[in-house]
Amino acid sequence: MDLLNPYYLQIVMFFIINAIMGISIYFTLASGQLSLGAAGFMSVGAYVGAILSLKADLPIVLGIIIGGLVASLVAVIIGLPTTRLRGLYLAIATLGFGEVVRVIFLNLDITNGALGLSGIPSIPQELTNLAYELDIDGLMGIDAVAWGNLMAIIMLLAILVLIIAFCVRINN
Repeated sequence: MDLLNPYYLQIVMFFIINAIMGISIYFTLASGQLSLGAAGFMSVGAYVGAILSLKADLPIVLGIIIGGLVASLVAVIIGLPTTRLRGLYLAIATLGFGEVVRVIFLNLDITNGALGLSGIPSIPQELTNLAYELDIDGLMGIDAVAWGNLMAIIMLLAILVLIIAFCVRINN
């Protein structure tokens, strides 16, 4: 069994991304609130980043940063009226927000509707191209695609560790 199979490495990347998403839910739970809108905000950031990368030809990293900023702005806009809600009412409002985001993106022409976006550039692909440029293809018996995926996993792990350290710091 080849552990450096691109499929397995992609599963590890998705696992880390979902762990980061799960920690975002922890922040609101730690404050005593139940917010179910984190997936909606993640969707806003992901779609904005993907559309900017595809349609405006921005580099993927810049698209991700702008997507995160737009998601933060949407969170402030949604958060202002919902700050007075508590308990079940907050959960229902934020769940409703997530559903509204899903339906909006499902029906927009720019997102290709239910077919979704195709050809979105990815950081692992960019890192694979970098691995080819650095001529590390075959280094230690690992091909450039695996190097690109491994570098992406290392970046995601670093982000995850920083977020966990931030959570521990807040608790202490």
